[in-house]
Amino acid sequence: MADIVLPATMFMEHDDLYYGGGHQHISVGAKLIDPPGECRSNHEVLQGLGRRLNAVHPGFEMSPRELIDATLKKSGHGDIETLEADLWRDIQPDFRTSHYLDGFAHADKKFHFKADWAHPPFGIAGMGPWEKMPSLPDHWTIIEEADEAHPFRLATSPSRSFLNTSFNETPSSHGARRRADR
Repeated sequence: MADIVLPATMFMEHDDLYYGGGHQHISVGAKLIDPPGECRSNHEVLQGLGRRLNAVHPGFEMSPRELIDATLKKSGHGDIETLEADLWRDIQPDFRTSHYLDGFAHADKKFHFKADWAHPPFGIAGMGPWEKMPSLPDHWTIIEEADEAHPFRLATSPSRSFLNTSFNETPSSHGARRRADR
């Protein structure tokens, strides 16, 4: 049951920048086929919401490939053409940095259990309700609740039978779904 259904594209139906879970590689996944029906990529949905809300962001004016290229350049990882030519890139920092042998990103170079959200390395002041975030590691219940002024709530519930949208159209996934629905 849903108030609004947003059919999303699968990985072959949009351009995207991928990073691997558990390792530090990035690669570009090119759009291979057109999406069926009214499916839209996340980027298209965000662009549409941005227009309707009169939000301004440079990414709203970019194509997916332009956004990937800008992201790579801004993060110091080259450009989209070079990454596509390389097929993938390992962006793991050098050994000393990745193992914190020279300290952490604080002035005193020590690890801090208590976060100072308003100052580097976090520096997220002004980005959402940061002042309500717990300063020590903890669970933070921050779920939108429907109320009279906001009668709808975005539900991003996972499908328990599928790893992700990349594999939801395989025969084994359909079988798993039928078994889960029993």
